[in-house]
Amino acid sequence: MKGTVRSSGQVVLITLLVLTIATTVALSLIARTTTDTTITSQVVESSRAFSAAEAGVEEALKSASNSANELTAGVSYTVTVSPINSSTGVFEFPTKVERGSTGTVWLVNHDANNVPIEDPNDPGRYNAPSIDICWNTDATTIPALAVTLLYKKSDGTYQVAHTAFDPSSDRAQTDNFSTVVASGGCGGNTGTDYRATLTFNDLGINRLTDTLMELRIRPVYNDATIAVDAGTNQLPLQGHRIESTGTTTTGMNRKIVVYQQYRSPSTIFDAALYSQGSLTQ
Repeated sequence: MKGTVRSSGQVVLITLLVLTIATTVALSLIARTTTDTTITSQVVESSRAFSAAEAGVEEALKSASNSANELTAGVSYTVTVSPINSSTGVFEFPTKVERGSTGTVWLVNHDANNVPIEDPNDPGRYNAPSIDICWNTDATTIPALAVTLLYKKSDGTYQVAHTAFDPSSDRAQTDNFSTVVASGGCGGNTGTDYRATLTFNDLGINRLTDTLMELRIRPVYNDATIAVDAGTNQLPLQGHRIESTGTTTTGMNRKIVVYQQYRSPSTIFDAALYSQGSLTQ
């Protein structure tokens, strides 16, 4: 009898142990399934919100105006379009300019069709005697700047002027860049360390009769954070900042920010040779 009771007790103990393990495994599987389902649902909702935000960006790129729209039941977007640089003072490039790439600052306004206004009498064009360009340093390689100025003369011909600035006096001995660079940058929150003044008269440009079109700035040796200081003057509008937020019924939000700057010639044209007539050797 004792042996039978002992065996029965062992069976009960083993049964309880097996049930405990089985219950633990089952609860773990249920919890994991629930978690996977939740994650899948969140991914789906996030994708729907992001797609809605993209749709808002597409609409803003066509209309250049604020808008809000419900795409499907419970999925909508809200878009805010704001001007890039509509005040006097410092204009900061929206993103860091990579080495070899070109950042553009327009010195004339654009019409409703995004075409540059080349009228020398347009009151919105930039015609101050100079403009300051600021950029940052780097712990390993200090960037230099190659600057190209496109302008239109009073006789209707287009001209290009070039200059370059390098804070490194040692390096400037080989690249022949100007070392007339001040420290301090444009101040504020621009994150810039150097400042160079571009005086248009020094480039043979008559700012009163010639129309300054655009300033193209290309970092050399390293990427650069660039800002342009117009002082008390106002730069023309540089484009639009589009912020689109997609929303679903579950409260999932996704935001996309796009900087739509006015189109500019490809960087290959910075090294091209232009002629108003035939070339002679």
